[in-house]
Amino acid sequence: MTLGTTCGGSIMRNNLFIFTAHLDDLEFSCLGYLLKHKDDYNSINVVIASTWDGKVPVWQKNLKLLEEKTGKEINYFNLGFEQRTIPSNFDKVKDSFYKLVNFEERFDILTHDKNDAHTDHRSLYEISFGLYKYSDRFITIYSPEAVDFIPNYYVDMTEKDDLFKKSLISNYDFGKEQTYTKKGSYFELDYQDIPSIYAKANFHNAKISHCEMYKIYKWI
Repeated sequence: MTLGTTCGGSIMRNNLFIFTAHLDDLEFSCLGYLLKHKDDYNSINVVIASTWDGKVPVWQKNLKLLEEKTGKEINYFNLGFEQRTIPSNFDKVKDSFYKLVNFEERFDILTHDKNDAHTDHRSLYEISFGLYKYSDRFITIYSPEAVDFIPNYYVDMTEKDDLFKKSLISNYDFGKEQTYTKKGSYFELDYQDIPSIYAKANFHNAKISHCEMYKIYKWI
């Protein structure tokens, strides 16, 4: 069985679907995977389930910067649901996402983890897991809302890439974060370094100053 076309001797996978709940989730949790694996894919698709007027202009700016950084066209889809309403719109979100997937082509999914305290994040995991059998890779991302997250895949980042990531995150005004607590404190830049602390604890022989961490459920 052929896994995909070859590009420079390596396998060229078909489609990557980065499926996140909110504008800003990509920048915070899975930029490293995108930078490391950007050349693995024929198409990169970012699907964001919710929208919020306060974040839209920043995301649009960040998306352009991401395309410049990766040298890749990124297909962007916003499903248009309000933040914190994904659980109550579960079937509608599921239907909207599944209709974007071409089941005639191979695809990978990068989404939130099941052990996440944010109900929007958890719902997206459940929706995505319905495609587990059809995907080649099924990978979940770490967020500061994660509980008992046990990573098994680390993506180390250069100092330059880490600074780029922090610049994208800093473009958002988290003082205006739309949460029940009215706090966006978990988006302080120090939280972005938590994966690096995990890495230092688990890789004593490697100098990993900056990284992101993921949980691989399936990897073909």
